[in-house]
Amino acid sequence: MTSPNPALLLPYRLEHTPATAAHPGEVALNRVRLTIGDDPDGRASWPVRCARIALDLPTAHGAAARTEEPVILRTRLELERGTGRGRQWLVETTTTDPTVITLTLNPAEPATFDGTWTLTLTLGISTPLGTQSRITEDTAPGGSSPRRHAGTATLTTTPLPN
Repeated sequence: MTSPNPALLLPYRLEHTPATAAHPGEVALNRVRLTIGDDPDGRASWPVRCARIALDLPTAHGAAARTEEPVILRTRLELERGTGRGRQWLVETTTTDPTVITLTLNPAEPATFDGTWTLTLTLGISTPLGTQSRITEDTAPGGSSPRRHAGTATLTTTPLPN
């Protein structure tokens, strides 16, 4: 799904590749890629100041997170360095609810998305995922103080590069 979701200020693209059979001894992972700031249709109003982004990934109906092993096995954050891009982003994971996996992206300092750069989070998850995700962002237009905005995104099934 690519926003703009009317409730969200930033554009999001959420892509999903279901787990495939792993080699013997390997865990099959569902892969998700969240791209923030890519607006090919030019619908976002720039700049957008961002202090936090949270993504709730629901587990598939009937699936639950396993308590004996980590749910999120791998995360990778891609960001071109530059002024106003949040300096360093931290990814926090919360798996206390067996029906939802929450990823929170926190920049060391507020970032200013201006349509010239993107932030991409790629992760591998051992739990099957549902299709509807919730995004909560602390954002504001221009240089204003960020406020909480929430909306939904649908996982689009697509192959991801390795």
